[in-house]
Amino acid sequence: RDITDRLNLFTHDNTQLEVKRIALTMKQIQLLKPPPNPAKIEDSRCTSYIEDYGSKSWELDALNPEYITDLIEKHVNQYINQELWDEVNVRKNIEIIRKIISKGGD
Repeated sequence: RDITDRLNLFTHDNTQLEVKRIALTMKQIQLLKPPPNPAKIEDSRCTSYIEDYGSKSWELDALNPEYITDLIEKHVNQYINQELWDEVNVRKNIEIIRKIISKGGD
């Protein structure tokens, strides 16, 4: 919720953003078994957190970076128009080649 509130604060009124939680879920915690941390008592959200999840907490940083990267790519790629993406990359590469040629290989 906090992320959504902050994004709304810094975007235009007509911007439609959806924040989707892809990590760290309880299913991932059960599957990947990252090391637990004690819940942060000084955090104002602690009481509510403990009611929902218990006294242990987990940090996203404890997951393998490759796992996180793959997870993000999987979720972002579903929104990419691959044909358009490829077309833009071809144009970008053509422009790079033109710049290299125009410099005479310097």
